[in-house]
Amino acid sequence: MEHKLVESRCCEFPTLHPNHVGQPYRYLFIGSTDLPTGNAPLQAVLKIDWQTGERQIFSFAPRGFTREPLFVPRPDGVNEDDGWLLILMYDAAHHRSDVVILDARDLSQQPVAQLHLKHHIPYGLHGSFTNHYFLV
Repeated sequence: MEHKLVESRCCEFPTLHPNHVGQPYRYLFIGSTDLPTGNAPLQAVLKIDWQTGERQIFSFAPRGFTREPLFVPRPDGVNEDDGWLLILMYDAAHHRSDVVILDARDLSQQPVAQLHLKHHIPYGLHGSFTNHYFLV
């Protein structure tokens, strides 16, 4: 069995165009660290083009912390990356959460929209927890 490291940056929560799940795909979007090395909180979104090897990153550092990105295709989109990335980001500077919308075609651009919530949504990775017990 052969192993190959495809990305050295700490990253997780990959997403791609829903029509390509389980099929060959060109673009992958994944939550990542802002720094290229080390294990740190997710503060960025990384786009990988498997065809060209190009990588683009949009960072919310130093005070923004992200959850997994969600790819939403444009209804009339032509290309596989023709859509938006929706990201729930905790803004530690203002102690609130924002919904950030990025143009998935080019992560070097500023957000298409950034919706400021009046409160924060508790930061949770790999699950959410409650102090309540629910009987099924």
